[in-house]
Amino acid sequence: MNENEAVGEVIEAITTQPDVVVAETLEAIQSLFLGSIGIFIKIGMVLLVMVIAKKLITTFIDNLFHNKLLTNASKNDALDLEEKRLHTLSRLFKSIATYVIYFIAIITCLDMVGFSVTTILAGAGVLSLAVAFGAQSIVEDLMSGIFIVLENQYSVGEYVQIDGIQGIVREIGMKTTKVQTYDGQLMIIKNGSIGTVINYSRSAQRGYVEVGIAYEENIQNAIKVIEQACTVIAAQYKAELDETPNVQGVTELADSSVVIRTTFTAWNWQQLVIERALRQAIKEELDKAGVEISYPKVQLVQ
Repeated sequence: MNENEAVGEVIEAITTQPDVVVAETLEAIQSLFLGSIGIFIKIGMVLLVMVIAKKLITTFIDNLFHNKLLTNASKNDALDLEEKRLHTLSRLFKSIATYVIYFIAIITCLDMVGFSVTTILAGAGVLSLAVAFGAQSIVEDLMSGIFIVLENQYSVGEYVQIDGIQGIVREIGMKTTKVQTYDGQLMIIKNGSIGTVINYSRSAQRGYVEVGIAYEENIQNAIKVIEQACTVIAAQYKAELDETPNVQGVTELADSSVVIRTTFTAWNWQQLVIERALRQAIKEELDKAGVEISYPKVQLVQ
């Protein structure tokens, strides 16, 4: 039957049996409409189950790590690093669970609208081979992210230096690590590109303050005054200090001053804060004791 004959039969049916044609057309439209509504309802149910499953699994992970932290807390109060590590693991597991749930939901919805799941998965296998070279960096980022967490190289909240970038770790994802620098910039680093890592939070950093007193002042008296300032700072920053401030003595006989150095060690990059506080405390104590801090002087000759 050619095209003209088919058109002719349709016209003849409309003219001779209009009621039958209209009824069949309405029935076809109704069937299509009801079938579409059914599919949308099923997809909606899948999405609802996905949201509920994601909520339940993430809640379970949160409770699991929270209970683990409480168990450890009963044994040891000094658990700052352990808390950060558990927090990082919790975020990673929740991220993995979310990706798995999304994948299952997408496959289920495609199956409902008529796509063959077997064909999709087989095609995914072929596609994975086709894009293997292009996806190497993605796989490398994912694997590196997993090993960063498993090896406990650093955790959220720790102060680190990653390939020259210094800052606080804000997030460790499956593909990237986010570090906030001292000036507030949020640096996003691909896990696969990470080379050298320095974790300042796992060891104490040394800080020091030098002050120059006038040659006319008594050195031993000045040292005793500086030690009083050290005592004040040691009490004020007890939690941040590893080694309390200690006066090392005279380190330099400069042109116009006798330089006295005080050293200490502090955790989690707090030596910069303590250095500023120690300078202020030394200045205040020396002023109260009447010890002159050397400064350049200009003598006018008439």
